[in-house]
Amino acid sequence: MNVTRKTNSVPVRNKTDVLVVGGGPAGFGAAIAAARAGARVTLIEQGAMLGGMWTLGLLSPYFDNWNKQDLNLELKQKLQERGAWGGLWDISFDHVAMAMLLDEYAIEHELDLMLCTMATEPVMEGNTLRGVIVENKSGAQAVLADVIIDCTGDGDIAARAGAPFEIGRAGDGVFQPMTMMFKIGGVRDDYPRDDIIGWYNELVKRCDEKELLREIPYNYPAIIRLPRRGEALLQWTHVKHHLGCDGEQLTNAILEGRKQVRKAMKYLELIRPVLGEVYLLELPSVIGVRETRRITGEYVISDEDVKTGRKQPDGICCVTFGVDIHEPEKPEQTCWTHPGFDIPFRSLVPLKVENLLTAGRCISGSFAAHAAYRVTGNCVTTGEAAGRAAARAVRENRSVRDLALSSR
Repeated sequence: MNVTRKTNSVPVRNKTDVLVVGGGPAGFGAAIAAARAGARVTLIEQGAMLGGMWTLGLLSPYFDNWNKQDLNLELKQKLQERGAWGGLWDISFDHVAMAMLLDEYAIEHELDLMLCTMATEPVMEGNTLRGVIVENKSGAQAVLADVIIDCTGDGDIAARAGAPFEIGRAGDGVFQPMTMMFKIGGVRDDYPRDDIIGWYNELVKRCDEKELLREIPYNYPAIIRLPRRGEALLQWTHVKHHLGCDGEQLTNAILEGRKQVRKAMKYLELIRPVLGEVYLLELPSVIGVRETRRITGEYVISDEDVKTGRKQPDGICCVTFGVDIHEPEKPEQTCWTHPGFDIPFRSLVPLKVENLLTAGRCISGSFAAHAAYRVTGNCVTTGEAAGRAAARAVRENRSVRDLALSSR
């Protein structure tokens, strides 16, 4: 059964140069880079703060930050100045300080920011994307732009606009599980800062491992020490076979994730002498979705590119983080290293849709390539590249596809 909407027309809120959908690491990078390049920027974020998985999802460490400049380096330095950087491997951070810092950037760069706002559908003219319809407390509105950058992580706008995409492994389409991070307090000061797994090994000695894996089906969890004394994140939960770009499956995944957190806190009582009198300090606003759509672009980063460390003539980001596959069926990870490979700008330009770029984990690549480039340092850098290119396209009155194809 279908229903008819009250009206088929919505008011146009504004027309801008560059519209960024999604305010996570990629969207933040895209919006700031475009603004610094002289563009008027509207940034849409469905949550109540910027930062995406950094802030709403309690995600740390900040992987693939160490080899990058520009915003990646700026954020690290500013968090260091505020005593909000450190923790595990000296690449973790305080997420509240991160959220406040991102606000400062948005205000300083005069972003037209729309929080608590979801982009629901594309505004199309043939195969050209002209903007998006959004929904928030003001109702439905349209935001139009010369260039739109999809930083939703799931490629929502690109997919709805008609861009082709893939999900999961070649052959069976199975994808990586989700993780609900959670923060604990009360961690012993003498628990080694960089020992991510010792506590779990002690837990296995004290309980039936098969029963443990039935309750929480992941056997290489991590404790992630944070800059503030006694605080840590736990990356332990695994929610399998739930697709993050399906509304019902996402809801069920969130409930399952919190169920696993409750079980985890019970298990932690068994190792108080090792870890401390820990308590649940905070739950995330969103579950950590590792993988959904990979939007097919002018170039698809291949497994061979990863293995050989291929350099690209239009390379915008060097990925050094290893391939990290949280197995869909098994309670373990498959990890392998590589020499470091380039993400080409062409991987940010979707097929079949004009005026559109992608950035972050939804760019164009294979299952294995995605398992390396999906971490947040690379998301920021792809966002910056997309933002600069979008501003240039507006300034030079060129299409982003033309910029991509002329850069080969």
